[in-house]
This record gives sequence, C-alpha cells and structure tokens, in this order.
Amino acid sequence: DGIAAVHESVDMDEAGQEQLFREILESMQKFNPDQVMIACNTLSIVYDRLKKYYTPPFPVQGIVDAAVSGMQTALEQDNEAELLILGTKSTVESNVYAGELCKRGIEQSRIKSLACPGLATLLESGPDAAEAAEAVKNYAAEAVKLFAYPVKKLLLGLCCTHFAFAAPHWLKYFQAEFGCPVELVNPNELMVRGFSAESFTYTSRIEFFDGARKAMTGYFAPKAPMIAAGLENALIDKKLFPFEE
Repeated sequence: DGIAAVHESVDMDEAGQEQLFREILESMQKFNPDQVMIACNTLSIVYDRLKKYYTPPFPVQGIVDAAVSGMQTALEQDNEAELLILGTKSTVESNVYAGELCKRGIEQSRIKSLACPGLATLLESGPDAAEAAEAVKNYAAEAVKLFAYPVKKLLLGLCCTHFAFAAPHWLKYFQAEFGCPVELVNPNELMVRGFSAESFTYTSRIEFFDGARKAMTGYFAPKAPMIAAGLENALIDKKLFPFEE
C-alpha cells in the first residue's frame, strides 16, 4: 500500500495520488515490462481513477477485478453466506468492493466491511509474531459486532495483499468468534492463476521496515524459494521514480 503510506505521511489528496502513481508507471518503462500486475488494493483503486485519462504503454492488471469476481462467485455459490471485506482504511473507505458487488446483483445486506489500520505493516514485519495474531483476534471480536444476527457461513475477503500472510489467524479467530464455517477469498491467488515467471527480482524505492526482509524471506522460502531469494537480494533504488516529501 505504497500510495496509502505516502498519503498518510503528506496528506495527499486523490489528484496527488493519481499523479504520483502515474510517475511510478512512467518510471517502469525503463524495464520494458510485458505486463504490470498491481498486487495492492489501494493502488488498484488509484489506477481505476487514473486510467480514465492516462494509458501506460504496457498492459496493466489490477487486483480489484480478481477480488470482486472471486467474492461474487463465492456469494453466488452459497446463498446463505455473508461477506466481510477486510482491508486498509483507505481501501474500505473507497467502498469499491461493495459498490462493484452490488452492481453485479449481490444484495447490500450480505456485505459488511472492516478497516484494519496498521495490520499490513505488522504482518510485513512478522506474520507469525504474537502481535499479529493478537491483532487479528481483536479484529474478530470487533467484526462480530457488525452482524445483528447469527451468521451461518462467513466469507472473509482479504482485500489487502499482506492479509493473506495471516491466513491461519483469520480462520482460527473468526471461526471461534462467529461459531460458524469461515472461508477465505484470497485475491492474491485469484490474480496469478495461469501466470508464471522464469525469474524474480525485487526493486524498491525504500528499504524494508525493521525485520521485514527477514520475515518475508522466511515466509516465502518453503513455498516460493525464487521469491525468497529475490527479497533477500532486494535492490533499493532511491531514484526509482521522482518524489519529494
């Protein structure tokens, strides 16, 4: 959630977000990408606004479409299921997911949303940390108050890329709090179906948070060693795109 972080630090409005993301996309041209995949809900929402007047010279795919389609399918397959959208403050406030689902015929009454501020950074610094588990447990206790009736089945829309790192916590604490079957809708998995890469490198304008490089490398090592190696050898380029606070 790079734009979200910048927005919080410099009080950036929507026009500023769009301009900054345009600069980011223009800076990517030097890599000559075949495809750009926006693995961030906040940035995908910004791009949906930006693409109305700016078209980059390469194909761009955001995660919002994959997320909405996945949640729609899950809701249509089980008419008794309720959906809780989990995301950053900016993602939830955008109302993009509930809005798109309603356009596709899903009843508004079946959709609730819960902002989880600070959780993305916490998970990046250590998905298995006790603090991360405690945070998810607290959000489960907060979430159950949104429903004025017993829930027969709960779908959790993980509308922040980092939230999937805590999949076991979401299932454990939300099942305990709601007392019903809980199923995750993970847009990360939906977005990359049918996609593969021969190599992986990581380039960023900013350094990892304290402990984040080690935590993320350890998380990916068992299931995606190529990604783990890329994170371990991350390239930090402070001139990756122009921006001054």
